[in-house]
Amino acid sequence: MIVQNDDGSKNIYESESLVNTTLKNKVILVPSKSKEANAIEILRAYLSGAKPILYDQENLSLKEKIESLGAETFNDIDFAAMFFTSGSTGFPTGAFKSRENIETDMEALLLEFGNFEIQTVIATVPFIHIYGFLAALLLPLKLNVDLLFKEHFLPHDLLASAKPHHLIVTTPLYIKSLLRLDETKDLSQTIFISSTGPLPTEIAKEFTDKFNTTLIQLFGSTECGSIAFKKQDDTFWTPFQGVEITLNAEGLLHVKSPFISKTLWQEGLLQTGGEIQSFDYAILEKGKFQLIGRSSNIVKIAGKRYATAQIEEILEALEGISKALVHVKHNNAELKDEMVVIFLETTQPITLKTVKSTLKHRIGKINLPIELHIVDKISTTLMGKKCMPLL
Repeated sequence: MIVQNDDGSKNIYESESLVNTTLKNKVILVPSKSKEANAIEILRAYLSGAKPILYDQENLSLKEKIESLGAETFNDIDFAAMFFTSGSTGFPTGAFKSRENIETDMEALLLEFGNFEIQTVIATVPFIHIYGFLAALLLPLKLNVDLLFKEHFLPHDLLASAKPHHLIVTTPLYIKSLLRLDETKDLSQTIFISSTGPLPTEIAKEFTDKFNTTLIQLFGSTECGSIAFKKQDDTFWTPFQGVEITLNAEGLLHVKSPFISKTLWQEGLLQTGGEIQSFDYAILEKGKFQLIGRSSNIVKIAGKRYATAQIEEILEALEGISKALVHVKHNNAELKDEMVVIFLETTQPITLKTVKSTLKHRIGKINLPIELHIVDKISTTLMGKKCMPLL
């Protein structure tokens, strides 16, 4: 593991030196810190057979909850690592990953990436989330190659570091940032993995054309682990080996796989049976699927479906609004079973009437109840996802 410092120096760690057998079966709280500190803590815990609980301490409500409960709360649960969802649609859910969950997930990733001539993995992502843990920390370990990272990669730093036989584990933000650089480079022997958010097809094509490179997008979740992948500017996702994909009666994606956490934690413990019903609308075709959008992130306005992100952009353009978070809440017990919930981070007095008027002017009238909350802050995770404020 090679940590590149801003002054050009490097800190180097050998994975074998991190093993500490006294940690076996011990529950360890691992809050977000520097990438270097987190990488050492997480690898040491996993290689030593400890049970790390990984969480983003920038999410203050989650930090308070976990630290008030303490590590001993989870002593009797059998798991190899615990991760938390982003909390973008409610309080974060904890997913206990067994060693079997993790190792079978890694086997599926190796089937896709093991045939590339990878000599170094470069990571721009934090390691306390499932994507960074699997693709950035464990994948180079399984491939027996070096892991290289910086605390903060600037786009031109990343481009300079991208060399033949390098695998770059990154996010849509970096893909878009690299596209904005005036310089270009032949990266035909470099591979990019992107995850954590959608990457429009046209952006994927522009990126692969500009740098003559290979781009592989991963689709997954904290609870499910890896679900599917697609290459270049494909629109359909291919499930990883071992993952079974079906659609329910509403057209929502249902996932069954050995990578899924069997136990989840909210206010209590929930058992999944190795299956998760997602809120993602999809089209299934010849074993592959195309994502349409999330039910909690899609609202019907004047007969058309809009992503909540579009509504957020419209509201954030209003004077005085720093951030907006919008999601669709479902309640089957109500006659109108959908409600649009809007959180606004603002110092200005914004009324529901203003919100409705603005949206009607831009995209049409929302014929659903709107629940408006004015909050002091909408925090974001290390991956840049907005967190649902606690009321």
